Amino acid sequence: MKNLIILAIFTMTIWGCNSTINREQIIKEQKEQLIQYYHENLKKCLTSLETIQKLEDPEKLKKEFDVARVSFKKVEPIMSFYAAKDYKTLNQPNLPHVDEFDNFDKVIKAIGFQVIEEVMYASDSMDINEVHRQAGLMINTLNLELSNNKILVLKPYHLLWMVRNELVRITSLGISGFDSPVYLNSLEENQYAYDGIAFLLSVSKDYFKDKALLAEWNESIAQAKNKLSSAESFEQFDRFTFIKESVHPMLELWVRTIKDWEVEFPFEQKINYYATSLFDKNTFNINKFSSRYSIDYNEEVVALGKQLFHDQKLSSNGKMSCATCHDPQKAFTDGLPKSITNTGAANKRNAPTLMYAGLQAAQFYDSRKSLLENQIMDVVKNKDEFHSNMEQVVDVVQKNEEYTKVLQKHYENTDSKSIRNSIAMYIRSLNPFNSKFDQGITSNQVELSSSEINGFNLFMGKAKCGTCHFAPIFNGTVPPLFNHSELEVLGVPSEKVWESAEVDPDKGRFEISKAPIKMFAFKTPTIRNISKTAPYMHNGVYETLDEVLKFYNQGGGEGIGIHLENQTLPPDELNLTEKELSDLVAFMESLTDQVNY
Repeated sequence: MKNLIILAIFTMTIWGCNSTINREQIIKEQKEQLIQYYHENLKKCLTSLETIQKLEDPEKLKKEFDVARVSFKKVEPIMSFYAAKDYKTLNQPNLPHVDEFDNFDKVIKAIGFQVIEEVMYASDSMDINEVHRQAGLMINTLNLELSNNKILVLKPYHLLWMVRNELVRITSLGISGFDSPVYLNSLEENQYAYDGIAFLLSVSKDYFKDKALLAEWNESIAQAKNKLSSAESFEQFDRFTFIKESVHPMLELWVRTIKDWEVEFPFEQKINYYATSLFDKNTFNINKFSSRYSIDYNEEVVALGKQLFHDQKLSSNGKMSCATCHDPQKAFTDGLPKSITNTGAANKRNAPTLMYAGLQAAQFYDSRKSLLENQIMDVVKNKDEFHSNMEQVVDVVQKNEEYTKVLQKHYENTDSKSIRNSIAMYIRSLNPFNSKFDQGITSNQVELSSSEINGFNLFMGKAKCGTCHFAPIFNGTVPPLFNHSELEVLGVPSEKVWESAEVDPDKGRFEISKAPIKMFAFKTPTIRNISKTAPYMHNGVYETLDEVLKFYNQGGGEGIGIHLENQTLPPDELNLTEKELSDLVAFMESLTDQVNY
């Protein structure tokens, strides 16, 4: 009997060792295949760029540009994961940027595909020398990438991360034309991005216990590519149906793949691992948007945060609370062009909605704070708002037994951090994702009108709104990682006039960074619940959505006589018809959440 037990243990040990060896061998082979595929496509891209350097004929240059983009898009899921900096360098918008503060005066010009695209397609004549120069800069970047193997570790969850990141990227950036803003070749290019996803799944075939699941993936990818290839044009593409019938089913497959592979992730991400829709209350993991010292999301703390949010005693004069400028009945705005100070005078800027503010990477119109907890401290100290300090706020809270009871239950101390975190947690709870649009694109329980659907397709297509207001939050926080919130220079006027306008004197981000190219730059807010948040823009200059759309349709500030060298909004007229403008309004109104706070 004893010998049998020893034999059984020995056999199990050998089997376990073999299993480990087999797994390690699979990973080794996967990594080799991944590196080979990655390098082969980078070399093809490099060859095309070298050819571009030698060509003089504009049409031949355009054709070779297409070839280079195909190879690049095929490795987009891999490069954006393992070589994020180089990926961004090669595929960044054609806008100058600065490393703010100490280097505020050092302007760095963009390089890459989008720059070449604009040189090729934005004007009737092509600056061939500039195309050659840009190709040379890209060649340097690619050679550097090829000389450094960054694919050092490959686990099953890395493969899954790359797949989902690309699904989100295609949805939020790809089909909106974000990285093909002039040529508008996004639908064709994203077919090759799907090829990249298909490759990642093919090298993972040994992980699939359910082989039918891999077949479902391949069929879904083929159907998605067919939808992209069969579209009449970039403007006519039905993005709503594509997301609902192609992207969301793939997210369901992704969740099933987690279970099939029995994957355990080393940490959480900002999108929940079991999210099967990008437009649902369970899509985002609120804890990953919180401060490092935050406790996990907790309904009891949210309720406390709500009480503190409405408590006027926290201000020095006892007359102002957070709700003074952020009324829940107005989607947490105040309905005024500019919010009021503690003396009743007009403040500097319009009060933005706090709904979905927890899902952005920067706070205030000038992005001067990254976390809600820091924003709250700024409001407390501001002489025109609470005009107090956190010591006084802590004192007020500690005198309230109801407050301290909850804080002591969930935090180590009743102090500035715990108080601010509880208020911030309440604000982070304001992400219901239950608008008519959310319900319509996530399920079949609610049917959107043709005008609402067409408005969304316009928003993400012809109108180019989605290239700054990124789905699904529709703010400036960039998918798929949601680590950075964009600012834009629109050329907002000081008064509502449609010609010979003057720019609003508020300098925006420039006041923080002192970088000249950030003059008049403001953070891109969410358009969710926009039907309740009038008036609009940082200075409340526009009273209706029709006026806002008129401004954009004319090319922003440039179209009404404001000439800014650093305007980031394309100055071209959008040429939207009255019907299209009406459909856009219908879509934006469908983003109104059906909740009461």
